[in-house]
Amino acid sequence: MSPELIAIITASAAIIGFLWNLHRDVADLLERMARLEGLFEGFTRRDPPAA
Repeated sequence: MSPELIAIITASAAIIGFLWNLHRDVADLLERMARLEGLFEGFTRRDPPAA
């Protein structure tokens, strides 16, 4: 194999690894944001205290 081909394969593997980690981090962030959204909805929809 030529050095150029090895460099292309190495760069491709690094890019795929980066994108895989980015996808996982974004999915984790979306899950955490959805949880916070649910907590805020529950907080803002409380009934007022009885007088």
